[in-house]
Amino acid sequence: MLTPTVFIDVDNRSKLAQTELFAPIATIMKARSDEEAIAMANDTEYGLSSAIFTEDVTEGEQLALRIESGMTHINDQTVNDSPTVPFGGTKASGVGRFGNPWVVDEFTITKWVSIQTVYRRYPF
Repeated sequence: MLTPTVFIDVDNRSKLAQTELFAPIATIMKARSDEEAIAMANDTEYGLSSAIFTEDVTEGEQLALRIESGMTHINDQTVNDSPTVPFGGTKASGVGRFGNPWVVDEFTITKWVSIQTVYRRYPF
C-alpha cells in the first residue's frame, strides 16, 4: 500500500510536474487564469488524462477541448476507465485507444484477401 502524497506550490518546469506519475500523488500548481492553466497543462510531453474542477460545467467543457490529453474529466478524478469508452492518451502517452470498438481499429490492419476457386479467363 502506498501512502497518498500531495505536493503544493509545484513549479510547472520541475521534474515532478513534468513526469507522468502512476502513483497516489497529486501535484498542485497555481494558475492566475484559465489561459495560464491550459498553457501549464499543455506544457508537457505527456497527455494521458486530465481533470477540471469547476462550477461552470459549460465553461469546463470548452476548456477540456483545449487540453492536449486523451481524456479530460470534469469534476471528477483523472483515473476513470470503462470498457465502452476510448481510453488512451496523446503525445508520449499515446499508443492508441483501448475499449471496444476503438481497440480493434488501433491494433489491427484491415486487409482483403480473395481466392478465386474457378479458373478465370483473362482477355490478354
